[in-house]
Amino acid sequence: MKRTAFSLMTVLLAVMNESEPGDPYYVLAQYLLYHFDQLRELNIYDVAEACYVSRSGIRRFCQSIGFDNFSDIKAEAEEWQRHCNYFIGYSARPHYKDYLSQSITAMMEEINRLTTPAVLDKLVQRIHDSRHVVLFTSDFSGMAARGFQQSMVVMGKLVLIVTDARYIPGYLQDLTPQDLLITISATGNFAIMMEPLIQKTAAYKALVTVNHDRRFWAVYHQVIYLSEKDNANARTVYSQYGTNYFFDILYSRYVQRYLDDARTQGPYAEPVLSESTKNRLQKRLE
Repeated sequence: MKRTAFSLMTVLLAVMNESEPGDPYYVLAQYLLYHFDQLRELNIYDVAEACYVSRSGIRRFCQSIGFDNFSDIKAEAEEWQRHCNYFIGYSARPHYKDYLSQSITAMMEEINRLTTPAVLDKLVQRIHDSRHVVLFTSDFSGMAARGFQQSMVVMGKLVLIVTDARYIPGYLQDLTPQDLLITISATGNFAIMMEPLIQKTAAYKALVTVNHDRRFWAVYHQVIYLSEKDNANARTVYSQYGTNYFFDILYSRYVQRYLDDARTQGPYAEPVLSESTKNRLQKRLE
């Protein structure tokens, strides 16, 4: 199985968000989301009829979102229950507003303790000195990455975001030791699943997480913890707010160190394309 998507639900939502209503892929994504709780029982013939597409069209759709075929998508049926537990279980607690505000305050204090000037400066300098900077994250956690990406433009640094919804494995393999790959994986699950891809890149690798699994130190040059305890496999404020807070801190540190450089550096240097990238571009044009 070619599975490359970290979460079927987030990939389907990404297809809806990026497609026009009435587009076959939009219709298929919408249908599967509406019937996610019945995914195991779905029949490809019924889906084809309901969505006015062919079975070969469904297969192409599956491959476009990182699955070999419709059976592979059906195999993700248990994801529905995981999402129910993850979202509803977390939000249904009593006095939720009090719990949330207290948790966010404690989280910010903890991140402040862990992200010392030395920790931030190490990553900030690497961002500044790297030829290419890539943020690798699940589409679910992409909001913090997008905010950081936009803010870095005015500092003269273009940052690429690669997600499981529309990721480019060939691009990751083209990265060199002069490039930087930052994986954002609050619980660590995304980093674990994408480990084979991450190991193939020659870039300097950093991980932002709350997962204290020591396996990450064999893969990454720098692991930045957002919590002192291992908070893997549970929804916490770190997943929703921690990465946003961290990247705000990181950006502030970058501005403090390199604002003068950004004002004087002038236009962006033209990127140099690798031979493998040129070959892929040529194939797309043929």
